[in-house]
Amino acid sequence: MENINSIIYHAAIYLRLSREDGDVAEGSRLVSNSISNQKALIMDFLKSHTEIKAHSVYADDGYSGVNFDRPDFQRMLEDIRKGTVNCVIVKDLSRFGRNYIEAGRYIEKIFPMLGVRFIAITDNYDSMAAAGGYGSDMVVPFKNLINDAYCRDISIKIRSHLEMKRKKGEYIGAFAVYGYLKDEKDKNRLVIDEYAAGVVRDIFAMKLCGLNQQAIADRLNNDGILSPMEYKKSIGINLETTFKKGAQAKWSYNAVLRILKNEVYTGVLTQGKQTTPNYKVKTRVTKPEEEWIKVENTHEPVISRKDFELVQELLKQDTRISPDREALFPLAGMLYCGDCMEPMVRKTVPAGGKKYVYYVCSGNKKDKTSCSPHRISEADLTDSVLYLLQMHIENVLTLEAAMQVIEKAPKLKADVAKFDERIVRKRAELEKAEKRKLNLYEDLKDGIISKKEYLQLKAEYDRRIGEAETAVGSYEREMKLILENKSSMHEWIKDFKQHRNIQSLDRNAAAVMIKRVIVYSADRIEVTYNFEDEFARCSKYVAAYGESHEKEAV
Repeated sequence: MENINSIIYHAAIYLRLSREDGDVAEGSRLVSNSISNQKALIMDFLKSHTEIKAHSVYADDGYSGVNFDRPDFQRMLEDIRKGTVNCVIVKDLSRFGRNYIEAGRYIEKIFPMLGVRFIAITDNYDSMAAAGGYGSDMVVPFKNLINDAYCRDISIKIRSHLEMKRKKGEYIGAFAVYGYLKDEKDKNRLVIDEYAAGVVRDIFAMKLCGLNQQAIADRLNNDGILSPMEYKKSIGINLETTFKKGAQAKWSYNAVLRILKNEVYTGVLTQGKQTTPNYKVKTRVTKPEEEWIKVENTHEPVISRKDFELVQELLKQDTRISPDREALFPLAGMLYCGDCMEPMVRKTVPAGGKKYVYYVCSGNKKDKTSCSPHRISEADLTDSVLYLLQMHIENVLTLEAAMQVIEKAPKLKADVAKFDERIVRKRAELEKAEKRKLNLYEDLKDGIISKKEYLQLKAEYDRRIGEAETAVGSYEREMKLILENKSSMHEWIKDFKQHRNIQSLDRNAAAVMIKRVIVYSADRIEVTYNFEDEFARCSKYVAAYGESHEKEAV
């Protein structure tokens, strides 16, 4: 029988270092120093083992030991299956892997079955010696378990660290979202990329003007605007994505939609949407929305909160357009039947060589018995809504003029001063009653008052404290109402003022000012406007001020 020592082993030198180990290749260096050190140690080991010849070096630099789908590890397995390698040498068991179950499966089952000798130098493990009864195979499972526990501990620490960074509003993504760049001084902070941010603003503006997502994408492509992926490549950011469909990524419906729905453009950072079940399973799962980490005002916004919310409302509406039109009908998604409240749908009727457009009840279109058609021509509908909108804008501007008069009136200042004085006085009464209530117990202990008197006086002071607290709350609400009407009025009125000379109805004007249009018949429609609560509150305040002024005059 051939002596076992005469067998020549063709060895795979396997090297691995993960990012968590803290020494990963950087810049133009192909391998890290620790990878080089592992290789040097193994090559030194081979000098004293002439029966082992180095066949190939396999290095996974920057890969976790939890999984075994590392590229060079898989390449090594392929060579083992081909029969060109029959020995695997590693510095220690942790370099081979940190998954207790998987490492044990390879060392105890797969390698012996394939006739592969396995050596872990610093752990003093050699499968050939273990097979000879030296007992070192008993130590391997314990060391693999320790390596697995180490990986689990590192995973927990990293998860906890990233969670804290998310809660502090620090950006931890690998790449900045389109429209932003990572701050050169602080990689966890986003700063505006003016060029890309300008494209984002254009996308939101086109949406507000009535274009749907595909029309926006087509216009961007026709204008030669690089898609997010191609733009990042053009500025030196190498990014791989599953969204690319061709040789060069183009703007698409979904690319535009992702931008329109991304709250990051309002200065809000939402992170932690996905996670992995544990450190061994790398399949990503989406977390419930209530578990997402959202932090406001983490970076400069590109889009105002008002415009963003308006676009979200538009996205909920029916934004289908006819093939012969690029833009939406101004009232698309806002029209409803007055009886069944089903949406109104567009219908084209050819007659006399011309096409006439009408809107009809979708409920009636599906089932003639469910509702009447409520048919109204597009031209009549547009003219009627435009007229009602012009009248409403006049009412809003009239209200603004009245509010401006009130703001300048001495009475407003007097009202604020009056409530402020009342609050100060009531708080003094409240403080006095609370002090006397505290002194009651001392009087009871000193025998100055009886227990019955104590309870009676305590109840009386509780009543006074309650009344004072109620009065203070009431005065503060009154003063807050006065100040809110003064400070917040102009914000919502701006949307109406910028359309004060409107002569034709467009999508932007409709989206900004109109909530819905209810069609009862061709002769009767009802328009519900945005900011109706604000309009009603200001109207009520103006009316109340007028009544008060008349009483004082009398």
